Amino acid sequence: MHTKKVIVVLILLAGLVCGQVSAFDGVQPGTPLYPVQQQIFKAISDYWNVQELFVKYVADQNQENEQNWNAAIETHTHRCVEIGKSVMLSVKKSQYGQIDMLSDIYKSLPDGARNSLYPTLGYLKFEITHKADDFLTEEKFREYFPGYGYSEPGYKYRKGRELDREEKGVTWVLEEQSISTTWNVSLTVSIDILNILSGMVTGGMIKNLKVSEQFTMNVGGTPMIVCNVSFQRIKSIVTKTNRKFEVNKVWFELLRSKSSSWSNTTAWEPCGKTYEIL
Repeated sequence: MHTKKVIVVLILLAGLVCGQVSAFDGVQPGTPLYPVQQQIFKAISDYWNVQELFVKYVADQNQENEQNWNAAIETHTHRCVEIGKSVMLSVKKSQYGQIDMLSDIYKSLPDGARNSLYPTLGYLKFEITHKADDFLTEEKFREYFPGYGYSEPGYKYRKGRELDREEKGVTWVLEEQSISTTWNVSLTVSIDILNILSGMVTGGMIKNLKVSEQFTMNVGGTPMIVCNVSFQRIKSIVTKTNRKFEVNKVWFELLRSKSSSWSNTTAWEPCGKTYEIL
């Protein structure tokens, strides 16, 4: 019995380190929520980039490293706010798929990685404070995003090496792209040809047709009424591409260190794992 109790305690402790990552399998390309999922995981990736650039800045505090770090912060914050706007707009339309997905992803992330979505949640919290929607109340917000604002004190986090990949499926998407080219043409044409050119303008085959005054011209000894014309010839090529999208759940090592010791000699210790869907 003693042995079993020790094993149970160890399992519980392991689950508490950096938080427990629950399952989120993601959605496939072509589904309505896929663009939102893509933006959320881009924001998560942006956040880890901010952490790496800050480590680099602390190690070498020059102007270039500081600018790169600040630019990364701006990119991350902007993307997070745009996600928040999209989620809030869908909630106001009584469409809750986006906020459900955001909640599922947030809950599936370990402590330290959840911080990546804090600017988005801060935007939603602001909207709640100003009573932008009756559905998203303070109580509902706490249900969707438990623990928001209460990260583990005393530690900083960064993403480590890749640990594993889980294939989540392959989707083929047929895409069409139209490429148009134009070139300038100048001709002397008969009245009959001018009527044909006028029809081509209507059909969109040529544009900017300009016609001079009519005059008489001998063609093979026969007088003929003609005019000078200029126009732009339009040629379009339509390409079709069948693109392959691979969806992978990629697991990374999660590292942490004492928050008071950002330096190039900081000891980073593994404390669990985190993931992104790419």
